[in-house]
Amino acid sequence: MRNLRSAWAASLALAVAMPALSASTVDVQVTGTLVPSACTPSISTGSLHFGTLSTADLDDDRHTPLLEHAPTLTVRCGSPSLYALRLIDNRAGSAYPSGLAGGLGMGHTAAGEALGAYHLDIVPARSTIDARPVFLTLGDHNGSRWSTSTAQPHALPAHGALLGLVDRAGVDTGAVAVKVAQLGLRAHGMIAPARGLTLVDAVPLDGHVTVEVVYL
Repeated sequence: MRNLRSAWAASLALAVAMPALSASTVDVQVTGTLVPSACTPSISTGSLHFGTLSTADLDDDRHTPLLEHAPTLTVRCGSPSLYALRLIDNRAGSAYPSGLAGGLGMGHTAAGEALGAYHLDIVPARSTIDARPVFLTLGDHNGSRWSTSTAQPHALPAHGALLGLVDRAGVDTGAVAVKVAQLGLRAHGMIAPARGLTLVDAVPLDGHVTVEVVYL
């Protein structure tokens, strides 16, 4: 779409400067990629239950941490494939601004206040790609630029950025082709400070997220 807009702007400029030479055609470039095999993600649990809290358990002025979970995300491909991962937050707009990157929404109180936020981090120490160690690299939305790969845990991004899997540290050339990825996750969350919440009746935590495999 960016290429189309640029071509149209250039045509307009040419028509204004040289009206006698304006063309009656426009070119549209069509691009895409066919991948040799599909990759299927699965997770070891279909839900994350953070337990039941009463208002007496909540801190008035600071966020209250929730129980942590350690599920496993598996991505299996028919053959080694080049891809990255990201999340689609199906409760976008309801995440409490905790200051940590990658916060996912957990719904609102009846008064419209954000209940809290949770995070899904990939932990390289608990992960492998084709039985090799994992290092993580963060890419922009179209995979044209990548950060230096590291063994530090990183949240799965939910705002268009990509998280790539690499088998070496210190490279910024992007993800590598993988057939089977076993990725240890750390799921952790928090409830917003109680002083800012209207809690009259029981309020369920309502998070929902989709893991997306993005082919590169």
